[in-house]
Amino acid sequence: MTKIVSLLFLATLLLSSASGQTTFKIEGKVQGYSNGTKLYLHDLSDGSYKQVDSTIIVDDKFIFTGDLKRAFIRSAISNTDLSDRTSFWLESGTMSFSAEKGNFRKAVIKGSKIQDDQNRLNKLVDTAKNKQEVEYLFVKENPGSVVSANLLSVYCSSWKKDKVVALYNSFSKEVKSTDYGKKVSDYISLNRDVKVGDKFVDFAQNDSSNKSVKLSDFSGKVVLLEFWGSWCGPCREQNPSLVKIYSEFKVKGFEILGVGAETDRRKWIEAINKDGLTWINVTDLKGDNNKAAMIYGISGYPTNFLIDKNGTIIAKDVYGEKLRDLIAKHL
Repeated sequence: MTKIVSLLFLATLLLSSASGQTTFKIEGKVQGYSNGTKLYLHDLSDGSYKQVDSTIIVDDKFIFTGDLKRAFIRSAISNTDLSDRTSFWLESGTMSFSAEKGNFRKAVIKGSKIQDDQNRLNKLVDTAKNKQEVEYLFVKENPGSVVSANLLSVYCSSWKKDKVVALYNSFSKEVKSTDYGKKVSDYISLNRDVKVGDKFVDFAQNDSSNKSVKLSDFSGKVVLLEFWGSWCGPCREQNPSLVKIYSEFKVKGFEILGVGAETDRRKWIEAINKDGLTWINVTDLKGDNNKAAMIYGISGYPTNFLIDKNGTIIAKDVYGEKLRDLIAKHL
């Protein structure tokens, strides 16, 4: 019987190895929460909080266990309403988590090599006068770290392209092969460093009816190319003003093409309908990796470009009365 059990256990390990799965365990200590309080484990791989597990606190302790299908995952632990949360790098093996209620952002997390790099960076940033300068030096001095690839993927559209290329070229083969390394590579190949005075760069994405739409479809009109997200508070706050401007000028040859940094088609369409966006909106459902956003070097939302009838970009990041006046002038 013992021999059979041993063989079954060995088979389980082999299957796990063959599928690329590895196990993890998070042993947590947290002060201030009552027994039975729920905590949640999230996957942040696509930039949003995707709940993958939950547990409860008992005598100031909690445990998460599970399988990883990849070598590491950008993760987070939070309370129910996300008011207390922190992100970290989850790897196989046993990790430790220690924090106080209301201060998860200062949690001490150990047991992951990537998280050790992140902890080292956090200490540097906490005492820095210039955060981005410290982060740039970290990327430059740690080309073999996943944390460096993650940082560069965040800043690739706001740092100068030649600087991004040099940093990326210094990365190890393993770091280049991560999702973050691939995002930087995509940015380098797609970005056109579009500026006011340039001609627009064409692209095609699907609208809410899954019909392919090109920016060039609007040639001969004054077009506002609006990069936004259903999840973006400032974007949603601007929408009523855009609705009013569109209603005033659409019959005179003005159009808006909205490009959504989305991963959830349902939430995107809900936002379009709720905000009354009657112009065409498109997305490739790749979130921050939206190809049009990479072409135009979008580093924050909302961002827009106003294009005249000749296809020349005449303004960037214009809203309200300034936008209205420019549209009226160029129609």
